[in-house]
Amino acid sequence: MLRKRSLVAGLIVAIALCLATATALAQGEGVLTLSAETTEMIETGVVYIHAEWKDSDGAIQDSWGSGFFISEHEILTNHHVVAEAISRPGTRITIRTHSGTHDTQRYEVYVESIAEDDDLALLTVRKPPVGVQYLSLSAEEAAKNSVVLGFGFPMGNIFDPNPNGPGVAVRRGYVSRITHDGATIEADMNIDHGMSGGPATNGEGLVAGMVSSMGGSSDNPTAFAFLISGKTLMQFLKTAGSEVVAAKPGSATSAEGVEVAGPAPGEKKLRSFFSLGMGLRLGTLITSLFEDSSEDADPALVPTAKRNVDNAVAHLLELDAPAGLVARGEKIKQILEAGEDISQAAKLSADLEKACDEWAISGDVADSLERLNYAFGAWVQEMSLGLIDAAKDRETCRMFQTGAELQKAPEAVLALLNEIQEELVAIDEQRSVTGKDVIAKKAEALISVGFLGPTSGTAATTADKTIESGATDQGRPGTNRIKIPVP
Repeated sequence: MLRKRSLVAGLIVAIALCLATATALAQGEGVLTLSAETTEMIETGVVYIHAEWKDSDGAIQDSWGSGFFISEHEILTNHHVVAEAISRPGTRITIRTHSGTHDTQRYEVYVESIAEDDDLALLTVRKPPVGVQYLSLSAEEAAKNSVVLGFGFPMGNIFDPNPNGPGVAVRRGYVSRITHDGATIEADMNIDHGMSGGPATNGEGLVAGMVSSMGGSSDNPTAFAFLISGKTLMQFLKTAGSEVVAAKPGSATSAEGVEVAGPAPGEKKLRSFFSLGMGLRLGTLITSLFEDSSEDADPALVPTAKRNVDNAVAHLLELDAPAGLVARGEKIKQILEAGEDISQAAKLSADLEKACDEWAISGDVADSLERLNYAFGAWVQEMSLGLIDAAKDRETCRMFQTGAELQKAPEAVLALLNEIQEELVAIDEQRSVTGKDVIAKKAEALISVGFLGPTSGTAATTADKTIESGATDQGRPGTNRIKIPVP
């Protein structure tokens, strides 16, 4: 438990930042990442658009933006990306395929159809580019709180002056709401000029919409992104005479017939164990600030603590946890809602975390990978808050590195764990004074993955190996040197 008052201010800020991620993980199955294969497939279909024309004085003017292939000859983009070039003398519109790589190529394209009111344009290329994979549009309307990932070229080549063209960037967020009878999607995704016309995909890699514009207020002008929905895209394509049809969930294929990987078996449950471990640890840390006196605690933390325990209870119910654990969570909620004797919430939260620790390592949770994810969530949460004991956490990190290797976790997960281990070693050997800040950022990146397990669509391997966690202090993963057999 944290008792030093000097840590309170910094912890409040850190908890608030982490809670946003924890809540997002609890609210939806998806996480803000795609497999390396799916990401590469999408990027090969995204193109950098450059439009040039002559103004009334004969000077060359230009504009640029993003677009994406939907068939061998067809490219979708925003109308405003090419609007100024249309019907101007000396107009030339080109696309860069494989932009940012040594394989980049330029092709001249032509405007096939436009819809000014919907801000859409269909471009065509006469000779199909080599190695380009077109993207599939989703047949379903994006759901509120679902994952959305925008691809494109923020600020064109201003920040990426690669002679082979700017590389494709990806921006991540969640769907905030659907407006205009399903025509527009609002997402909490940070975009910029140059991303207009790029695809916005869901967690399966299907195109849920098109990046169109950013919105906000004078205080926060880039608070969210506006996307043109997949429904509107399909209506436009039908009017334009395109033969492209929407793909059903789980059936997205590229031009080469490569199927987008679906979720791994049991992935939802693994994510829930991960989020439960993370949420319980965060709940204990938040309520520890109420332990001495509720008058000293920031009142804003009370609803924060309540939301966190709400999520924990939801995960316990989803995982069919013992009724006693659910009842403990409900009791904490009642105390926080009543606002009386609030310091009791600190003790009850710590008790709930301890009881869940015992349940997670009991025979009731037979799957060792589920137990591993529960411990992983709690540990990553602490790392993200900078609560680090380098000597002990080196052993814990080694456990998760081994688990990630055995489960054939994505390379990004292994890389982050390896980097965290390097920083822990440097801190332990007193060779680093900034390592905790580095670890916190890398832990945040791991939280965005949402669980420890095989890459989607990849079966887990079997290994007769037992991982032993390092001994850690009370309430931390690895207490009592738990042996976790990895299947």
